[in-house]
Amino acid sequence: MKLCRCFLFILFSVLLFSIIVVPDTSADDSVLRKGIADYRSENYEEAIALLAVIPPGSPDYSVASFYIGLSYKQTGRYHQAEEYFKAAISSVPYIKDAYVELIEVLYSNDQLSDAKEWITKAEKENVKPGQVAFLKGLISQKEGRSSEALECFSKAKEADPSLSQSADLQMALIHTKERRFTEAQKALGTILTINPNSEIASFAREYERAIARRKEMHKAWRFTLGVAYTYDDNVIASPSTNIPGISADAFSGARDESVINTLKIEYSPLLDGPYFVNVQYNLYSNLYAHTTSHSLFLQSLTVIPGLNFSNGAFTIPLTYNHIWLGGQQYMSLVSISPTVTYVFLPGHIGQFSTGFGLREMIKSQLDDEDRDGKILSFSAAYIRPFSEGRGMYNLKYEFSKENTDGKNWDNTGNRFTASLLVPLVQKLNLVATGDAFFQDYSNVNSEFNKKRRDSIYTGSVNFIYQIMKGLNMNFQYAHVRDDSNIAIYDYNRNVYTAGFEYNF
Repeated sequence: MKLCRCFLFILFSVLLFSIIVVPDTSADDSVLRKGIADYRSENYEEAIALLAVIPPGSPDYSVASFYIGLSYKQTGRYHQAEEYFKAAISSVPYIKDAYVELIEVLYSNDQLSDAKEWITKAEKENVKPGQVAFLKGLISQKEGRSSEALECFSKAKEADPSLSQSADLQMALIHTKERRFTEAQKALGTILTINPNSEIASFAREYERAIARRKEMHKAWRFTLGVAYTYDDNVIASPSTNIPGISADAFSGARDESVINTLKIEYSPLLDGPYFVNVQYNLYSNLYAHTTSHSLFLQSLTVIPGLNFSNGAFTIPLTYNHIWLGGQQYMSLVSISPTVTYVFLPGHIGQFSTGFGLREMIKSQLDDEDRDGKILSFSAAYIRPFSEGRGMYNLKYEFSKENTDGKNWDNTGNRFTASLLVPLVQKLNLVATGDAFFQDYSNVNSEFNKKRRDSIYTGSVNFIYQIMKGLNMNFQYAHVRDDSNIAIYDYNRNVYTAGFEYNF
């Protein structure tokens, strides 16, 4: 009897202990199932509220955290999603899929350095290699590392063939951005081959057509013809004041009219890759009716190789100019000017350039007046487009140093330029430019026994009216004021121009 009572006591104690110590997981399991069902039914707020009651340490906590993170992600609350995906990874048992979701929300929230850290951890755990490689490619693409991104997308396709279409599309976008149009079209063609009826394939088909249209519309050769009538009230830069000892007749015939003719031939092939080249030939003639000694004829050839990079471009223009004055060879100039153009903020463009030139005066000159020499320069510019790219203003500073064979022409210069393009009404634009150039000559002038200093101010207003596509009519007024401390170089000049320009 005593033995029976003892057994019953022990059994009762065990049952009581079980009731007190052993947790009832059926409640958590029911909540988890209901919360997941709410998530799948897109009842995200209900899923969050329901799953949040499952406490840390519960066997279902990691799964609950994962689905709370997914719910926050679907509603665009990435910071909250990040918190719960990390909880899903750090809990036991951890959820492998949370790695991919966490990396994706960090990428979407531009937390790229954090995303890369979790990619490293996911790679060590060998979590979904294809998806992780794809996300790594997106991050590399956003950071401008195109070659690394292409490699990642290729790995993603190999590891997970279901990602092939998405990876090929991203690769096509990279190739297009870097002007590798043939490679882009190959990638888009692969998308269409895999599943021609998918949504991605439909987009790829339109994108391929856009690339084809761009290639067809690109004109490797462009031509510009111009003709204009000009009235110049001071062709020979007649001094503003009378100069003692020099007859006024020496500066007669300052006013004259002329015809300006221009021709520009431009060749710019559509190259694959980040490299490009532009070749230009320019012809300019300004033929005066009476002052033929100042008629000008100029030919120039420019080759501009360049390289596009993220948010900018690097170019190395190389130019040769040959000038005839009054029907005789006058001067030749060779110059090179490496230039960097960079978009440092959306709609804000900076441009920096250095230059070196060699000038040769073909007609022989007196020793002190010999302008043969070297020209060094540096410039910095700020460019701001507006009105959806139809308008623009430009601020520029340029420093120059001329080292000439004749001591009278050695000088340093500081030039400040501001220009404004304003669309007034449809087909009518206004271009206004102001320029101030300050030249300080290095040596005492052998003729005038003083160091020459010039302050040259130029202002112009140009109205451009589009008559038809490719054909423009121009009206321009320009004023030049050279304020020099040597009277013979001090002058005023007004130039009026009206003409036509045709591009094809």
